[in-house]
Amino acid sequence: MEAELIGKRVMKLMKENKIEIQELADRMKIEVNQLKDKLEGKEEFYLDEMIQIKNIFELDMKSCDELFFQEEKKI
Repeated sequence: MEAELIGKRVMKLMKENKIEIQELADRMKIEVNQLKDKLEGKEEFYLDEMIQIKNIFELDMKSCDELFFQEEKKI
């Protein structure tokens, strides 16, 4: 899955839930710069980070799958 697309999806989720980057980084116990790189698609999210995001945003398995694994729909 494309890291940049996942980063955009996570940023959308953050906006919808009114969670700032500093808060999410703190809750994930990673540096803000690490999270920024992941959100910009420069680095990929590790499995444990995906699980953290699932738990922080209280996502069900379908939503989690759509966030991290669903390919972008081509029109």
